[in-house]
Amino acid sequence: MADLAAQVAEKVADMAAHLERTGGHLEMVGVEDGIAQVRVWLTRPGTSRLVASLQLASGIERALRGAIPELRGVEAVNLPPHTLVGWDAPAS
Repeated sequence: MADLAAQVAEKVADMAAHLERTGGHLEMVGVEDGIAQVRVWLTRPGTSRLVASLQLASGIERALRGAIPELRGVEAVNLPPHTLVGWDAPAS
C-alpha cells in the first residue's frame, strides 16, 4: 500500500496546484484499504459551497481513479456523509 499512497500523494499534489488557482483546495489525509482520504474545500465564497464542493470531490475521485487504477475509491472526509454538521454551516 505504500506505493499506492505515494502515487496518490503525487497526483493530489499535482491536482492541488491547479485547483488553488481556481479557488479550490485539496489535501491528502491518507490511504486506507485502497481508498484515498482527502479534504476538499473552496476558498472563494459562493451561493452553495457545499454543492460545489461535492461536485469538486466527485471530479477529483474520477481523476484519481482514472490515473491510479488500483485505487478502490476516494472519500472526502470533511464532506457529507462524513460530517454530522453541514460542511458550510455557520459557526455558532
